[in-house]
Amino acid sequence: MTDDTPPSITPREQASNDMVEVSDPSRLPDRPLVSVLMITYNHAEYLAEAIEGVVSQQCDFPFELVIGEDASTDETRKIALDYQRRYPEIVRVIHSASNVGMNANGHRVFMSARGEYVAYCEGDDYWCSPFKLARQVALIRDRPDVGIVHTDWVRARRVVEGWKVGWNRSVHSRVPRSLLQGELFRTFHYPKILRTCTILLRRSTVVALAGSELGSKAYKFGDAVLAAYTASRWKVAYLAEITAVYRESPNSALRSGKQARLDFLKSSLDFDTDARRFFADREDYPRAYRWEVAVGLFLWSISARDMATARFALADIRDHFGAIGFVAEGWRTLMMRRLTLRRQRRDVSLARTTGGNGPHVR
Repeated sequence: MTDDTPPSITPREQASNDMVEVSDPSRLPDRPLVSVLMITYNHAEYLAEAIEGVVSQQCDFPFELVIGEDASTDETRKIALDYQRRYPEIVRVIHSASNVGMNANGHRVFMSARGEYVAYCEGDDYWCSPFKLARQVALIRDRPDVGIVHTDWVRARRVVEGWKVGWNRSVHSRVPRSLLQGELFRTFHYPKILRTCTILLRRSTVVALAGSELGSKAYKFGDAVLAAYTASRWKVAYLAEITAVYRESPNSALRSGKQARLDFLKSSLDFDTDARRFFADREDYPRAYRWEVAVGLFLWSISARDMATARFALADIRDHFGAIGFVAEGWRTLMMRRLTLRRQRRDVSLARTTGGNGPHVR
């Protein structure tokens, strides 16, 4: 379970019929190897940094950036169109007169992608390494057993002076390699891996997921769905470099109040129910996922003073685990987390190339 809720991974809604694309076909590559997908809405404060992190990529192959601008009420569209004019060989902008919502915006952006691989960077996050795409493609291109590549990342939090980036606190600094690469189906729900702004995968994988039973449901997130589907079929490759900054925006889906958190967790229970059916032939589907979600739902419902939801969460725990099963699964979950308490010995590279406000506040 994560606090990252990308709607652009398994979208099913249809975009509005008044969609407009602003691009220059004569300047764009005919066959980009990678399509970078960026959905944005009211991100005027952040968007330039997000785009700069993409157009600054140093690759020996062609790539494109497809920006889905969803009728923002600030200067977001103006900024996106300005970058399209400045980088016509890379940038395409898709927009419409009316707001279509996150899922539909993500759908139309993905359907416009032409690359063999896709990567994601939403308009309020950004990439900090110019080698991200090249090095990720190198890890997956000749590896049919690898389905997705992800990297290390850091968080940015708003402070009085701006945004404070935890450059010295890599999220994966305490995560062992066993939870970062290889066969990760048992731990697909671990919240620090496969962060959306760090992943690269084959476009055909997303198409296959969207056409499956698991990808046909409208959950309030897409990251766990993609992680479960991909990790169940392929190995995960890992690039031990900090390549992305995840901005903990106060306007994100999980920071919009306690009710939003409760709705997210209820949707997570729905996903687990569907996933257990979808992966019925897999004995290694992680029961710990539901344990973490149900416990989280109970605790958040107490915090929100929502006793009806608290009773619902307790009933779910009783029905799916029982007393002994609850303790046993909780112990296994704690043991997995225990692995992350010790800082790992790892040479983690960091390339900061975007922005100019110093290493700590951006």
